[in-house]
Amino acid sequence: MAVSATSLTTDLILVMDNGLSVSGQPLSQNRIYKNVKISATDADVYAVAQTLIGLQSKTNNAIQRRNTVELESV
Repeated sequence: MAVSATSLTTDLILVMDNGLSVSGQPLSQNRIYKNVKISATDADVYAVAQTLIGLQSKTNNAIQRRNTVELESV
């Protein structure tokens, strides 16, 4: 069976350090930036993420890109 993937949305997620829980486990907070251009390259998204991290007061743990696609049989 052949499957076709159609890109729907792309989000940029900055995973920020949010301290420790009462039990000492690390906590994180996601800063989600929606409606990133689907055609944007990973390098472009990373460059924008670096700029946004410079504006944050918390330490960055990870940069993530979430692509949402719709799968259909053809």
